[in-house]
Amino acid sequence: MGELSKKIGEHGERVVLEFLKMIGWAAPGDGETLQCNKPEKHAKKERSPRTTHGIDLFFPHKSQLEDFTISNAIISVKYTSKAYPNPPNNKFKEHIADLSQTIECFARSELRDQSNREYEGLGIRKSNDTGVLFWFSGDRDSEQDVIGKVSGVILDKELDFSSIQVIDNARAAFIYNSIVTARRIYDTSELNFHYSFNSSNYTDQSIEKYGKILPLEYITSPIIPMRLIDKSNGKQKFCISTIENFSEDAMKRLLNFASDISQDFSQEFIFIFTQYDELEDKTIVNKCIRSLGERASLFDVKVHCSNGDFRGLVNEQ
Repeated sequence: MGELSKKIGEHGERVVLEFLKMIGWAAPGDGETLQCNKPEKHAKKERSPRTTHGIDLFFPHKSQLEDFTISNAIISVKYTSKAYPNPPNNKFKEHIADLSQTIECFARSELRDQSNREYEGLGIRKSNDTGVLFWFSGDRDSEQDVIGKVSGVILDKELDFSSIQVIDNARAAFIYNSIVTARRIYDTSELNFHYSFNSSNYTDQSIEKYGKILPLEYITSPIIPMRLIDKSNGKQKFCISTIENFSEDAMKRLLNFASDISQDFSQEFIFIFTQYDELEDKTIVNKCIRSLGERASLFDVKVHCSNGDFRGLVNEQ
């Protein structure tokens, strides 16, 4: 049983590593061990003080959405060949507690200091420590959206962390399908993630408008904005993938959003929905385009449906 658990864990980490590569989080640190600064508080068993915390993966990177900021992603990988537990509440709280305690001790660690020192020459003023929990099930018949089931869970008030992002099967599938669909249909274009500009990231001149790294802030977002840049002429298309199913309301909202923020680089829009039927929904798309009034003739709009399975990123044993 112990050997089987080890193989399952190793497989899960390979899936996550391939997933991270796809979103530009290349070469994360792995297998880091931290000294526990609160051995009694973090003890797993009574009268058994904790001495260390393990970090499965660690990805520090310069934020493109916040001025002069480093994002330290402390990643925990939880993979099971079985279905998600039903109900998942207790196991979820266990995973969050473990990651929260790791983040708490990471804040005072040499690893954090070392990571921040690597970016000193970029004028960095602060760093954000964010936990990322990848909680995957290899059971294809399992309920995939486990996060929806734990949204009302009340966590222990003693847990000390600023933010933890949780990626379950459904969320990973959305991100994977968004990227794969865009690359498959527009295979002559180079895919980049679009970085929005706002009051939090307008003074740092080193911040890019787009790039290969999916921002940590996007990893649980309901939309993923992308730029597809033609490899031959550099022409850009603005692509938005949404976790929503197609509807007239969703189409109108995304069309207005795209037209508002892409004026300076593209008037070609691509929308990817989790469900879309060309025969049934094309008339609704045209209706939404007409609702733009005089601006309707300015834009070239295409709509697609996503599909795929992120667990195929590596061959399952």
